[in-house]
Amino acid sequence: MKGLIGKKIGMTQVFNEEGNLVPVTVVDVNTCQVVGKRTPEKDQYSAVTLGFGEIREKSLNKPQLGFFKKGNAPLRRHLKEFRVSAEEAAGYNVGDAVKADLFAKGQLVDVTGITKGRGFQGVMKRWSFKGSQTATRGTHEYRRHPGAIGQRKTPGRVYPNKKLPGHYGVEQVTTQNLTVVDVDVEKGLLLIKGSIPGHNDGIIVVRPSIKVALRDQHKAARTAAAK
Repeated sequence: MKGLIGKKIGMTQVFNEEGNLVPVTVVDVNTCQVVGKRTPEKDQYSAVTLGFGEIREKSLNKPQLGFFKKGNAPLRRHLKEFRVSAEEAAGYNVGDAVKADLFAKGQLVDVTGITKGRGFQGVMKRWSFKGSQTATRGTHEYRRHPGAIGQRKTPGRVYPNKKLPGHYGVEQVTTQNLTVVDVDVEKGLLLIKGSIPGHNDGIIVVRPSIKVALRDQHKAARTAAAK
């Protein structure tokens, strides 16, 4: 399995073996179950679909309910598909629980979530602009403005993707190379060092670090080339 769906509980702090205080985010992965599989014979690729969070049947529409009933899968609120090899997919059956011990203590992971919404913000908060540097007697009410945005007569327009005030937050963000401080299999909890995207009770996806995987692939390729 290439990852887990979880819910961000909040932040706390724990002591490590050296006695140092470590800030951690608690992630609940207790209700992850396999609800579907993709096979090369039928779907031209191999994957496993995980479900997270309980939901009542009356809250699902007919297509969603049909998906669960067709595969005799447990009802789940959130779904996520993870690409795996055919050999890995063969090790899982619909209804199997995927527990927190998928990750090990000290492992590096990437966490994806939806950031907190901050409403309409100016350029200083949204894009970290420095603000006006000419706060003299001749400058009035221009401390936090973006400055000139035009392009003179030619081309006579504002270029696309210009950094301007607007809606800030509520976007998918991935924080890479976070350390798993502890794994509680009985309670279905992961303790991850540092902060992760999103608000408390937000849904997140935890995957093994892609940079570590690429580094291992490159190392293996160099070793094979040296031989």
